[in-house]
Amino acid sequence: MATNFFPFVASALIGYFCGAFPTGYFAGRMWGVDVRKHGSGRTGGTNVLRSAGWGAFLLTFFGDLFKGALAVLLSRAFFPDAIDAHAFTAFFVMLGHIWSVFILLLAKPDPRVVYPPGIRGTIQKFAQRGRGGAGVAPTSGAMITLFPPVALVVVLPFFIWIFARYASVGSISVALASPFLMLYFWANGFAPWSYFLVTLLVCVVVIIVHRPNIERLRAGTEKKLGERLGQRARKPDSTPSSR
Repeated sequence: MATNFFPFVASALIGYFCGAFPTGYFAGRMWGVDVRKHGSGRTGGTNVLRSAGWGAFLLTFFGDLFKGALAVLLSRAFFPDAIDAHAFTAFFVMLGHIWSVFILLLAKPDPRVVYPPGIRGTIQKFAQRGRGGAGVAPTSGAMITLFPPVALVVVLPFFIWIFARYASVGSISVALASPFLMLYFWANGFAPWSYFLVTLLVCVVVIIVHRPNIERLRAGTEKKLGERLGQRARKPDSTPSSR
């Protein structure tokens, strides 16, 4: 039993630590910008684009795709027969990117913020100071490596970004479409059940993380892709973006 369980634990750790690598933070630093201090304060591609420009964005985007793909490739290399474990690697890539232990370690403590004692305070500190991006790019890299036909819906955001210019709409659209595509492949015997389950979990997390964006879209205040923030510091009381 322990032997069968070990590939899942190890693959989850591989996925988490690959996903947690703060590509956007280091890309922004190469352009002389600490993206955590601008816009949403997140290290995802959208905030990198707004605060550091297209060069840093492209480096972040392809770097995030690569780290997602790398996690699945490593899981397959270490556990070639653990197909279900490979799938859950992709899910933990997303979790690592959204809540990164590396970003938590990079963050300087704010003496004005007091956290509750015990496990509750630790969770709050991790959730607030370890925020990365929404996880769409690294999870896409992981899912395409896991099951290449997923690329059929992963390209959807590019068309939405071109015509609507809302990154959040593209991310939400691919999250909503992916489970239906994977359900088709699973129902017809082309993919295992774990691929569909993980795709469904990813969809749920993407929607939850994008709730602030959905509210801004409804209010008409969501920023379009490519809008620059200049060097404006992030307001402490601003609504955090999901990327």
